[in-house]
Amino acid sequence: FVQVCTTTSCWLRGSDDILNICKKHLNIENNQTTKDGLFTLKEVECLGACVNAPMVQINDNYYEDLDTKSFINILDNIKEGKEVNIGPQNKKRKGAEPIGSA
Repeated sequence: FVQVCTTTSCWLRGSDDILNICKKHLNIENNQTTKDGLFTLKEVECLGACVNAPMVQINDNYYEDLDTKSFINILDNIKEGKEVNIGPQNKKRKGAEPIGSA
């Protein structure tokens, strides 16, 4: 269950790109499920990780600090049954700490 946050913080940091790449990559629209039944897409309002925007929630896990490349990688790894690292995807921070903190 892929929930793409499109509230202001995520929108300002590129959630429209994340939502559109999800639609294109999975070949579905909002509120649809892929033919294989593996992914359902839902555009949602605030998921509460604004400091790490843009972010998505897939099932119970948050994936944050996304760009199109990291998001496609997450989707592909899930589809292939591979392990996916949850949390920030940019390797520049841990959790919700400020970017560049020591």
